[in-house]
This record gives sequence, C-alpha cells and structure tokens, in this order.
Amino acid sequence: MGRTWRIGEVAERTGLTRRTLRHYDELGLLVPSSRSWGDYRLYDEADLLRLLQIQNLKALGLSLAEIATALADPDLDAGATLRSHLAHVEDRIEAERRLADRLRGLAGSAERSWEDVLDAIALVRQLDHSDPTVRIRAAFTSSGTTPELLDALRGEPDPAVQEVLVWALARQPDSGPAALAGLDDPDPNLRCLMVRLLAKRGEVDAAPALVRLLDDPVPRVVANAVQALGTLAAPGAASAVARLIGAGIVPDADLLDALGAIGGPAVEPLSEALATGDAAVRAVAAEALGRIAAVPSAEPAGRIRALLEPLLADPDHQVRISALLALGELGAPARPAIEGALADPGLTGLARRLLDLPPT
Repeated sequence: MGRTWRIGEVAERTGLTRRTLRHYDELGLLVPSSRSWGDYRLYDEADLLRLLQIQNLKALGLSLAEIATALADPDLDAGATLRSHLAHVEDRIEAERRLADRLRGLAGSAERSWEDVLDAIALVRQLDHSDPTVRIRAAFTSSGTTPELLDALRGEPDPAVQEVLVWALARQPDSGPAALAGLDDPDPNLRCLMVRLLAKRGEVDAAPALVRLLDDPVPRVVANAVQALGTLAAPGAASAVARLIGAGIVPDADLLDALGAIGGPAVEPLSEALATGDAAVRAVAAEALGRIAAVPSAEPAGRIRALLEPLLADPDHQVRISALLALGELGAPARPAIEGALADPGLTGLARRLLDLPPT
C-alpha cells in the first residue's frame, strides 16, 4: 500500500478545512480510499489528484454538482460544460450590472429620503428574485421610478412578468419618451414591449414612429405595431396598414382589427386594395370594409356600399362571400344588393339568412 494522509494532514497541506473535506465525502465527491483502525479517513495519491481536479474546476466557478457530473463521466464534453457554466456566469454578471446601474441611480438622486432608498433596494431585490411570482408581485405593487422599471424589463426573461412591468410602466407619467426611444433598440423583443407600452399609455402622438415599425425586419414587431395602431385608432396609419394585406407578414385578424378600429380613414386605402388582381387581398379588404360598416358612426356608408356591391359579381367565390357579409353590416340600405345576391347559387343560402328569409 502506498503513502496515505489523514484528513488533518490533507487539510493542513491544502488549506481546506476538515469540515470541507467531510462535506466532499458526504457528497460522494471525494471519498477517501481507506480508513484506519481508528476509523480515520485516509487519502492516497489518487485521492489527492482527484482533490486537485476538484479545486481546479471549482476555481473555474463550477458548482459542486457540476464538478461531480464532470468527474463522474470521463466522456463528458468539457467544452460544453464550460460553455454552459459560462452562460450562468454571464447571467450573474448581467444581474450585477443591472444592480449597479440601479444603485448608481439611487446614489445620484438628491431628492431621495432614506425610506425611499430602502424601498428602492427592496424593489431591486424583488425584481431580481429567481421566483417569477415574486417578480410579478413586485411589479404590481411597485412604486419604483421609470428607470428602475425599464431596467427590470430589459433583463426580464418571463413573458408574464414582462407584461406586468409594461403595465406598471404605463402608469408612470414620464415613461412615454423612454418607450419611444426603445423603439430603436436592437433587441426585437424589447421593441415589441415598447410598442405595447405606448399602446397602453394611449400615446396617439407615437403613431408616426409606430408606422415606421411596419417596415421592421422582424414580423412580430410589425404585428405588435399593427395592433398598437389599431388600439390608438391612428387615422394616419390607414394606408400603411392596408398595404400589409396579402404581404404574409401580419395575420389577417390583426389587420382587420386595426383597420376596423381606424374606421373611415381606412376606406380609401381599402378601395385601392380592392383594385388588386389578388383575390385573397380583395376578400380581406371587403371584410375590413364590413368591420368599418359595423361601427355605428358617421362613416361614409354610401361609399362603402358602392365599393362592395360590384364585388358580388367578382369571379372569386370567397370575395363574393366576404362582400355579401360586409353588406350585411350596412343594414337596410344594402338590402336591395343582398336581394340581388339571391340569384347567385353560391350566395343564396347566406343571402337568405341575412334577409331573415326561411331556408329553401
């Protein structure tokens, strides 16, 4: 049997405590090769080499669990393990950076009382908590400032927490300019969040900036911008939104909702869409006109009817269906046109329902 060392000797030579070595033994990470007659742990050269490996991996920042996995599998990809750990380290660095930025903001505010500082520090800790439920609760009850909430939003990975932070920011009177600036952020997810923030704030003046986002290279950013423009009922966005019909970037449902909310200003851009040779575009445009007609207002019902009636003779069946349904939204003024559709075998059943006639 070769040379062995007792736990005290190993502790003295390595600088580790006996408690640490016992903990390694309990975890199965470093089990002594033998024990003396007095039940003392005895470490041999192989044990010391393993201890050296443990300390080297620990110096890289790996947890004891990660070290145990690495040493238990000789075929484990060391590079993959280190890359995975690097990602965790970078996350911690980013969290510390956010904390430093918030503390810097606290230190630079001359108007903060000590009570404000303690509240802000508590908010920082809650918004950085590992449990998303805690972060949601912190956002709901937050009395933090726009910079604090924005910084939390930038680093928040959970969509549910993001939405609550957007809601909290919408209540801040000074969050509008920050949201506009965020529309140019290189992160498409943050651009989407800033779009939703502007919509929640009812920032009608942001419509031109949102229209520019309709050319964004990321489809979900475009979709969020369309939804926001509909929420804001921005009249100046009608043409830009209507041009997206048939482009395949935004779901038809989102375009229909937005154009219906914009209302009258969208009628002329939709008339241009009706002139296209693409039947799918004509069908969506007709449905959009129906959405506008369904809203009781002083919108140009006569103009909408004049655009829809010729579509009842469209060569495409789906376009005829969409036009007939849209005419149904106009009520009595469109009844003659709907009655005329009874002669079309493909429209008879729908026309009879719109006219409240019994089925044939």
